[in-house]
Amino acid sequence: MSVLRLMAEGHGNAGIAQLLDCSEHTVKNVVYEVMARLGARNRAHAVARAVRHGLI
Repeated sequence: MSVLRLMAEGHGNAGIAQLLDCSEHTVKNVVYEVMARLGARNRAHAVARAVRHGLI
């Protein structure tokens, strides 16, 4: 959920990785999984669906 919240704040993968002290590759994997689970076409769509469903 941290990655999703940071996506909603407008952070990119590199920024999220730095804030969470992990690799950018890890963030990319998490973003991909979040988008797949939410059935989202892109990052903005994932954030919109997360807000709509009360996840963030």
